[in-house]
Amino acid sequence: MNLYKRPTAQQGIPIVPMLDILTILLIFFIVHTELKRQVSVLKLDVPQTHHLAGTQGDRNSVLLEVGDDGSLAFNGKRIPAEQLAPAVRELLQQNPQARIQLSAAGASSMARFIEVLDTLTAAGVEVAEIPVRIDYKP
Repeated sequence: MNLYKRPTAQQGIPIVPMLDILTILLIFFIVHTELKRQVSVLKLDVPQTHHLAGTQGDRNSVLLEVGDDGSLAFNGKRIPAEQLAPAVRELLQQNPQARIQLSAAGASSMARFIEVLDTLTAAGVEVAEIPVRIDYKP
């Protein structure tokens, strides 16, 4: 007489743990594809050189250039950033019809460009009326 019955191996594939794993994988792939989408927060369409025509020969126009390294050139002369506001104020006192044109190199930083615009605003120039040329070289 045999009282002990040996347990037999389970036949078949356990479905419940497999469904758990598939559910976790499905959630992972859904979250992964949602995070992979490209979200554009600020869309900038930077004008290139051929979009803006220059006004050469105008005696009232003065060129302010922002170089690749962030250096400033005002009316063809290099100028430190601290002296930009006084130079603009002096120019506007001497010639109230003077128009400033801003030319920025494409490799210059946007932070430097914003600093220049803030300095011009502090000097009393209406920034909305300044023509801007961005020299972008791919």
